[in-house]
Amino acid sequence: MNLSGKNILVVGVSGVLGSHIANLLAAQGARVLGTATSNESAARMPEAIATRLLLDLESPESIKTLGDYLVGSEKLDGVVLAAGRVGFGRLDSTPAAAASRLTQINYLGQADLAARLLPAMNPESFLAAITGVVAERTFPGMASYCASKTALSTWLAASNSEFRRAGVQVIEARPGHTETGLATRPLFGEAPNMPTGMTAEHVASKIVEAIVSRTALLASTDF
Repeated sequence: MNLSGKNILVVGVSGVLGSHIANLLAAQGARVLGTATSNESAARMPEAIATRLLLDLESPESIKTLGDYLVGSEKLDGVVLAAGRVGFGRLDSTPAAAASRLTQINYLGQADLAARLLPAMNPESFLAAITGVVAERTFPGMASYCASKTALSTWLAASNSEFRRAGVQVIEARPGHTETGLATRPLFGEAPNMPTGMTAEHVASKIVEAIVSRTALLASTDF
């Protein structure tokens, strides 16, 4: 896929991984639209972002507002779902409300937005989502996080035929632990000691390569 002149939305562009992906897309000539949760986080968007948008994945109203705006004003050649939060803890120390928030951010909100954006997506466009190695194997003390990401992975597989009929290529990326700082800002709990992860630059470059080559699945071993 030649990215020059393509309109691509990156959800979560104020994050470390999202910003690297956005910069790589822009470097190949794409016009990148980016989302952040608040005006404060929007200030962290890279300069390469052509259009800055607000999106709170915990708010159905925010998701609807952005979806309606983009369907009414843009034709998209691609969407990258690079937002997400993490949570840690045993079952008996994870409140149901905290697990529900994680599920809304990592699965329900992203699936809702992607479905709403389908009418705005051009034929031969793509939807790329980052689920992670937890879509392949689980880890103790991360049950709610694993469940939220696995739910997104299953949703992508189950909805793939509908996207394909609309000419949209679904791309799922499952990188292992990546040094984005996300684990230091969990939604709940405290991160265990983890080995040094991959760099965000490396993971972002692999994801953009998959977008260009229209590779449907990047397994954890592909990173």
